[in-house]
Amino acid sequence: MASTPTTPSHFSSVPPRPSNNNQRHHHNQNRSQHRRNNNRNRWASSSSSSSTRYYSSASSAGAGVPSAAATASAAFSSSLSPWLGGQKTQLAPEFSGRRSNRNPGKMNSGGPRAVPNNQQHSKAAEEVLHSLSNAGNDVAAIDSVLLNYRLYVAEDYVYLLKEFANTGDLLLATRTYDFAMSRATDSTFMGKLTSNMIRTLGRLKKIELALNLFEESRSRGYGNTVYSFSAMISALGRNDRFQEAVNLFRSMGYFGLEPNLVTYNAIIDAGAKGEIAFDIVVKFLEEMIDAGCLPDRLTYNSLLKTCVPKGRWQLCKDLLAEMERKGIGRDVYTYNTYVDALCKGGRMDLARHAIDVEMPAKNIWPNVVTYSTLMAGYSKAERFEDALNVYDEMKHLLIRLDRVSYNALVGLYANLGWFEEAVCKFKEMESCGIKNDVVTYNALIEGYGRYNRYVEVRKLFDEMKARRIYPNDLTYSTLIKIYTKGRMYAEAMDVYREFKHEGMETDVVFYSALIDALCKNGLIKSSLRLLDVMIEKGSRPNVVTYNSIIDAFRVGQTPALESGVDTSFQSNDLQIKHSSSTVSTFLDQKTDNGNNDEIMKMLEQLAAEKAGLTKKDKRSTQDNLYIVQIFRQMHEMEVKPNVVTFSAILNACSCCETFQDASKLLDGLRVFDSQVYGVAHGLLMGHGQGIWDQAQRLFDELEHMDSSTASAFYNALTDMLWHFGQKLGAQMVVIEGRNRNVWKGGWSTECLDLHLTSCGAACAMVHSWLLELRTTVFGGQKPPPILSILTGWGKHSKVVGNGALRKAVEALLNGIGAPFQIAECNLGRFVSEGTEVAAWLRQPSTLNVLLLHDYIVYSQPVERNQTFNIPSLGAL
Repeated sequence: MASTPTTPSHFSSVPPRPSNNNQRHHHNQNRSQHRRNNNRNRWASSSSSSSTRYYSSASSAGAGVPSAAATASAAFSSSLSPWLGGQKTQLAPEFSGRRSNRNPGKMNSGGPRAVPNNQQHSKAAEEVLHSLSNAGNDVAAIDSVLLNYRLYVAEDYVYLLKEFANTGDLLLATRTYDFAMSRATDSTFMGKLTSNMIRTLGRLKKIELALNLFEESRSRGYGNTVYSFSAMISALGRNDRFQEAVNLFRSMGYFGLEPNLVTYNAIIDAGAKGEIAFDIVVKFLEEMIDAGCLPDRLTYNSLLKTCVPKGRWQLCKDLLAEMERKGIGRDVYTYNTYVDALCKGGRMDLARHAIDVEMPAKNIWPNVVTYSTLMAGYSKAERFEDALNVYDEMKHLLIRLDRVSYNALVGLYANLGWFEEAVCKFKEMESCGIKNDVVTYNALIEGYGRYNRYVEVRKLFDEMKARRIYPNDLTYSTLIKIYTKGRMYAEAMDVYREFKHEGMETDVVFYSALIDALCKNGLIKSSLRLLDVMIEKGSRPNVVTYNSIIDAFRVGQTPALESGVDTSFQSNDLQIKHSSSTVSTFLDQKTDNGNNDEIMKMLEQLAAEKAGLTKKDKRSTQDNLYIVQIFRQMHEMEVKPNVVTFSAILNACSCCETFQDASKLLDGLRVFDSQVYGVAHGLLMGHGQGIWDQAQRLFDELEHMDSSTASAFYNALTDMLWHFGQKLGAQMVVIEGRNRNVWKGGWSTECLDLHLTSCGAACAMVHSWLLELRTTVFGGQKPPPILSILTGWGKHSKVVGNGALRKAVEALLNGIGAPFQIAECNLGRFVSEGTEVAAWLRQPSTLNVLLLHDYIVYSQPVERNQTFNIPSLGAL
């Protein structure tokens, strides 16, 4: 489906026709009977010939990009300039990236989010809705309800269609629409009903049915309106077909239609729903102004949505300020979108402020969507206690949960391992009249899988199918990931067979989940083969895919690279070009384009070798240098690394056997990012003031990122520096982080809270805290009666109670002779009397153990023309 700048020949037979009421009245009875016959088959087919649609196979240059307004007002263009220009910082928004491929689109794929239905309607329409809901899937009962009530005004039927879109009831929507259309005599009535049905089908992900209905209505005349075109544009955008939405938008002039405010809002909203870049979507705003259409609140609400996927909260603030300057009021949808962008960007403090301060100041009150978004944001940030507090707040305010908030709560409890509470909410949904859907089951399945509860996982999978709640691609990818991580390859094969039998296609989420599971088991070769297959099949890997592979190179996680794995499932005819061929080089094979299923063959082989027949290679000191090749492939495929990539790479550096290997790895990465990896390399090499000035500039840019991104960066950097003896450098980074409030835990004279720090950062912070206490003591002040260091006891560790942070801090305190002991009632708390610590700090030898030094000081930087022997992946 391509663009439509040129007019297809078949369009000449369908010009916009003027209405002729007399002729229409004469034929009403026959046409109604004809429509009733056609309606029986309208919904049976989900596709139509492309030759009868609005698009043609021809395309023109720039069809997908709207033309900017050359004569747009100077004032408005001026306000757009910071949006269309470069980033305020060198670190791209993607650096604050996600760790998972799960996103709201996937998590809510079980059905559309309920939209408040403010459509005017009669009391009878509410009675019809109740009766139709009780009719269920009984077609005869549905038709009986519609015949008995006989609604007459279009608004009542539009109200019903919007409700069916909210509940995901396709059968009720189609029967109601067919019934209304079979009795319609007025073209306005028919056009209004059809445009709303197109929107309903778009929300229900039945885009082919929507296209068929649009073509039928246009050919019959009542659909040749800006409202039908706008509805179709919106439906295309909602279903990730933005290019076709643009083509349809551009074709309106041929049919004698001029886009109006509704149409422009539809194309901007289509871009938002299709997650199109803001820089592209905002050009329609310029064009809109040039056409004489002034944007309204809906326009800006849609523009705000384009900022959500990448968490561009600063851009949202600019848009809100623009609305304020132009006198365009905000509503709860405006703030819900803003809060969502803040949550995606990890700025939970600002999200909370927007709800508690900004909204009440505008006399706008949060609703269930606002709180559900906030609860999901806290869950994503792993601030589970805050997420539960939001739920308590909703109960206090008597805000009734909707489907999405229930699903978020079930997922929250399941991730915490609180399965009794999760199942309780699962059942409560049904008792409140909200049906469990595929998202609910996915949340429970993932939670049980996280805790290796395989029996419950299988039971839920069977139960959902028995209830005719059909698994989606996320269900299958989650199950295969669970079973593969548990080395239950036979079960993974069964799920994959069913996945293929259902006709589903593998996508980036599916491949990434399987690659991550393989990496977690140390099967790096298998994961790289699958990456090769993934690219050849046209599924583009993203940063989450690569992060899993990079993280697998840590010695602490991967026991070894497996060898002796039969690669017969790899193909023989095609080989991936550019740097993705580094993976092919690694395999030393080519990839087959035949009918064999590479994933199944790989799972079969892993199942056969589960008994330990696979031999393991010993790790080489060169292994971590393969990360440079992976990073090069990311660069060539234009996959932007994020903070998780950075953390994984520095963790791999910490696992290098020698200082030289870590230096080589970071030096190799400086070619691709001289700012981030140049600073890391410089601090590792013990460079002086020059590199620290660069580090300060990098830290300045990190302040524009969310707190979780900043803390992850500081933690990874200090861990690596501490590991290689650059302890003074680690301490400088920690002090800088403390001054910038990177770690939200408390730092006071009485207590040092290390919950959010890594092991290296915690150790450096203990030294800094004790030195500060020493200054206090020598200043003549009395220390507090009790001093505490909080680490947590390891309840989230793989072995509960065996937290790595607690063990690292305990070893440090014992090593320097600090008089702290584990508290009797709290394994994650070290305590000491203030007088005892003060006496220890006054000892002359104490200062020597508290002062930190770098193992290497001011070493010479590596010359840029000096090259290291970075091995290719084929050498593995």
